[in-house]
Amino acid sequence: MTNDKQISVEFYFDYSCPWTYLGYKRLIQTTTRTASLIVWKPINLEIVSKALNKPKKESPEYIANYKKKDLQDWASYCSLDIKEHKNLDHRVSLKASRGAFFALSEEKIVDYSSEVFKAFFTDLADISNDEVLINIAEKLDMDIEAFAESIQNDLQDQIIKSNCEELISKGGYGSPTMVVDKQLFFGNDRMNLVEFAIGQASGKVLVLPGQHDA
Repeated sequence: MTNDKQISVEFYFDYSCPWTYLGYKRLIQTTTRTASLIVWKPINLEIVSKALNKPKKESPEYIANYKKKDLQDWASYCSLDIKEHKNLDHRVSLKASRGAFFALSEEKIVDYSSEVFKAFFTDLADISNDEVLINIAEKLDMDIEAFAESIQNDLQDQIIKSNCEELISKGGYGSPTMVVDKQLFFGNDRMNLVEFAIGQASGKVLVLPGQHDA
């Protein structure tokens, strides 16, 4: 008898994080390959940082330079154009995250997320600007009036805050974070482990590149 158990991946994400753009694209591919579902959990890294009292510190130049190279290596690998935002304030993504809830209700969250990430990291657009977000909604043929109301609705911020608290309670601290069957994975580079965990949870045997004793 075939085991058809469908696995859900909880995805805690912030549109203002370039590593989340990478992780988002790779998670879409992973869940498509494994016929899994994504449970979308918008968070805000500023809220998470404050809740965890994360110290703000600058990396030495040699580390900062390598991080920039690493990001561009991954961007090239994932065929994405990711440009740098200097002095990034993660609060810039709050309105876009409010819009994510509306996109979910319209079943357009994947296309919406792609457009938001592209606007911010490829076009260097201000995703806290109503016009930028409404243009995305128009492109996706959403109900513009209802979408415009949703990005002004700060009641959504409480859900974002609750998602942040939930993430922290599970041991998480950043974006992107994926949770599969109570197993937590942080970072774009953990996607192979996410796929392996999906296989374990579903009872399917998934042989991945680099996996030993397969």
